[in-house]
Amino acid sequence: MPELRNRVSLKRILAALVILLMASGARRALAGSLSFPATNFAIMNPDTGAIIGQSRYSVESAADGAILHGVSSFYDGQSDVETGTLQLGVGDGLPKLVEFDHTFYNSDGSIRERSHADLRSGASTCTHTTGGSSSDSSALLQFPEDTWAGASVVIPIQHFLRASDKVLPSLHVFNCAPDPKIFAISMQTDPDAAVWAPYGGSALGVEVRPDFGWLNVIIAAFVPKLHAWFDPGNGWAFIGDEAARYYQGTKIMLVKSRGEASAPQLRTNR
Repeated sequence: MPELRNRVSLKRILAALVILLMASGARRALAGSLSFPATNFAIMNPDTGAIIGQSRYSVESAADGAILHGVSSFYDGQSDVETGTLQLGVGDGLPKLVEFDHTFYNSDGSIRERSHADLRSGASTCTHTTGGSSSDSSALLQFPEDTWAGASVVIPIQHFLRASDKVLPSLHVFNCAPDPKIFAISMQTDPDAAVWAPYGGSALGVEVRPDFGWLNVIIAAFVPKLHAWFDPGNGWAFIGDEAARYYQGTKIMLVKSRGEASAPQLRTNR
């Protein structure tokens, strides 16, 4: 009997070691796909080049994944806070977005817009405020496994660029437009890296747009797009983008400073 108990104990120890090694490997895979240190960006008006605020994004480790966190502070007093909860990935090493929230605040701290999605349950809500009156639009959606939202879409793009993929695959994104919706998106890189003037260095541009198949020819001019830029000389680090702040909102541009030093702590109304 003692020998049997010893065998059982040994099996339990070996099983525990296997689990620990698997978890450690998963964390290393997550770290490899989430090379996103805390980064400060200038918020610019893309038409005038004027700096209108500051933004800071980071990815921090959590128990079974990571948290993407972004805070933007505008000089007119407005602000917004974005949070994406990421779960450990399997297979290709990419994590999975499981919850998303992006809340936009007026200068008095009241909510202007809010997008929220629980990708596990499908519960999604879009909040809009007009003339002091707030309204919610909710839906129960079935999210494809490759669904992203907000700044988290940078994660798969970086992953594919680092793998030297010439053609970026289609993905899905969640957005409030104005109600909760899932869009198939296509991504196209520029032919080659070139100097991106706002950044002052070499960058590769990626255009992200909703994919409506053959209807793209008809509605291309009316479809909102996201342009993002990555530094090929710095591990394809995300260095900026240009897009509407929210659905039918003002266009803004995020631009990372080259060789930036740590910036002052951003202020927010929250």
